Amino acid sequence: MQRIIKILCTCSVISGAAGVLPAMASTNPPVTHTHSANSHLHRHMLVAGNTHSTTHTIADAGHVNLTPADQLPAVDASGQPVNVIGRHTHTNNGNDFLAAPNNLSPKILPSVSVSTMAGTPVKKGFFYNVLKPLKDYGITFHALLIDNFVSNVQGGVKQGSRLQNALGVVETNIDLNKLIGWKGAQIHFGEDFFFLRDNDKHWSQQVGDNTLGYQPPHLFRGNYLSELTLDQKLFSDKLEIEAGRANISRYFLIPNCNQILTCFKDVWSQDAGISTFVFATWSGHAIYHITKSWYFQAAATEVNKTIYYQNGWNWNTDTATGATGVGEIGYKRGFDETAYPSMYEFLGYYNSSATTTTARATTASGGSWKATQHTGGMSGIFFTGQQYIWRADHGTTRDPHNMAVAIYGGAGTDFQSYAPVKAEAYLGAFVQAPFKSHPLDTYGVQLHWTKLGSRETQFLAEANKASGGDGKAPSAAHLVADIHAHVFLFPNVAIEPSLQYAINPNTYYAPMTAKHPRDALEVGATLFVYLDKMAGFP
Repeated sequence: MQRIIKILCTCSVISGAAGVLPAMASTNPPVTHTHSANSHLHRHMLVAGNTHSTTHTIADAGHVNLTPADQLPAVDASGQPVNVIGRHTHTNNGNDFLAAPNNLSPKILPSVSVSTMAGTPVKKGFFYNVLKPLKDYGITFHALLIDNFVSNVQGGVKQGSRLQNALGVVETNIDLNKLIGWKGAQIHFGEDFFFLRDNDKHWSQQVGDNTLGYQPPHLFRGNYLSELTLDQKLFSDKLEIEAGRANISRYFLIPNCNQILTCFKDVWSQDAGISTFVFATWSGHAIYHITKSWYFQAAATEVNKTIYYQNGWNWNTDTATGATGVGEIGYKRGFDETAYPSMYEFLGYYNSSATTTTARATTASGGSWKATQHTGGMSGIFFTGQQYIWRADHGTTRDPHNMAVAIYGGAGTDFQSYAPVKAEAYLGAFVQAPFKSHPLDTYGVQLHWTKLGSRETQFLAEANKASGGDGKAPSAAHLVADIHAHVFLFPNVAIEPSLQYAINPNTYYAPMTAKHPRDALEVGATLFVYLDKMAGFP
């Protein structure tokens, strides 16, 4: 299976660039395609001194991974495609969707509409016949398979390392209005299954760099409860309140890229402490739609460093280290309103968890390491945006199938000097539907700049010297450039190849090394299989 996936990854880079894949899209249905990304990994920091004894401390790193997004209604009454943001919308108008990234909760991934196409009736097979009666009572099911592969073919702490894993996402949504007459209420349940895992535990240390080492999701268990919440809409759906076991990365900083592997925010994951949607803790979220385009949302969530090694069903808070609060103002206009969609978010966060950093201390017996705890927590801000800037039809229609170009980016900073990641910014662009035979495909480029905190770079220099190196501090700032694509191989099967080049990579995830990594080249691919659409779920 792993060899097959790797072959597909290589083939997709060649075939996607040449645009020679068979024209499958023209025979398939309405879809609006979007993405996001998310990936957790814990950070191993070996704290050593001049003595023979060593100790291990863990400084959490976070996770962010993108997976496809929300099921959007194909068109409104006027025949224009419909977009939603920040709310659960699980509609199925009897069509089979080619790109079903939209059949999962919109709170998992981005709301970046790419295409909507005329539909064909769903094939009414075994699963349709079994699940249709449940749907009539408001119970719907969705399933998605994601397989990740990455390898640093050049550079890094250990050149030639690789990681491969697979994630099965299963979601159930219960419309309580249909089931028991409770107006505006829904229950959302998600259980994720991890398999085909290879080198999950060592990839970060082998690559070292804080950006490359963070990709893709690091899956340590076989299954995990990713969501169990009660969702209530009020005041004609202008206000929505949701609470239970969830991850607030489902709501904030919706990925604005056209792929998931490299679409994440270091400040959000490392400093705010928010991991991927896979790992759920006690959370509460509320969103108020000020207008059709403007909204405000806020949330609070438990911060718990042990969730990555549990199965999500242990609900006590004994090991919680604090909580993160977030407030955000956002704006979005989709293809239902304009030929040039846009989305913008600006948020502030506060993570109350005490932060542990490592510093060098001098004792009577010589040099040693000690951990310093800062009880003030961390706080910061982040801004993201996306704007369509060009269309082949010059904006004469709002047809999302048309060839178009969009730009996107974001920037954020943490206010504390002891933050692991002090600041970051990213900028990218993608072209959608460059080939008429593949209206759902996109191709993009991106630059991602990050700057480590001053205490972090000092620690890495000291750790390097203690490991037999020259003690030279790594460059606080480094840049990762990448090219990527989202290409449909067959109906309901897509792949995202990527090529990344890191300039001035660091040893963030492998501090106890005498090496200074060379510039790194990483190849990767993410395979998406939309199982529910393949199986004909209603």
